[in-house]
Amino acid sequence: MKSSESVIPAKLSDLHWMVGKWSGAFGPQFVEEAWSKPSGGTMSTMVRLTNEATTLLIELILIRQVEASVELHLRQFTSELQLVLEQNMQLKSLGERSVTFTASAGASIPQLCYRAVGPQGMEVDVTKADGTVLTAGLARA
Repeated sequence: MKSSESVIPAKLSDLHWMVGKWSGAFGPQFVEEAWSKPSGGTMSTMVRLTNEATTLLIELILIRQVEASVELHLRQFTSELQLVLEQNMQLKSLGERSVTFTASAGASIPQLCYRAVGPQGMEVDVTKADGTVLTAGLARA
């Protein structure tokens, strides 16, 4: 957790707009997410990234209430469930229908940004270590 001077106040209920099933394109791949309702101090999703032939990645994300803010915990696995990435992220910004999390320097994914696009859409920006930003355009499934 960041020092109390830099904590951005947030509650899991601020992320209510993310709840539900989402799917769409992520470059040439297809992505599916299913965000749970906040309960017990957490909300979570299972993400599946596929192409026409195979599952490329399984990702588990947990957002949890930590004191007056929220944190994101991300784990990525191969389709054989071998752990390939473990990362924790702090809240960087929170809007009415957007949220951005950042990781410490040198992280494989320095930033994740989720934002609502209209009533039935969401975009997820994934910033890679080299600064490249990949965007997934998702719709309610």
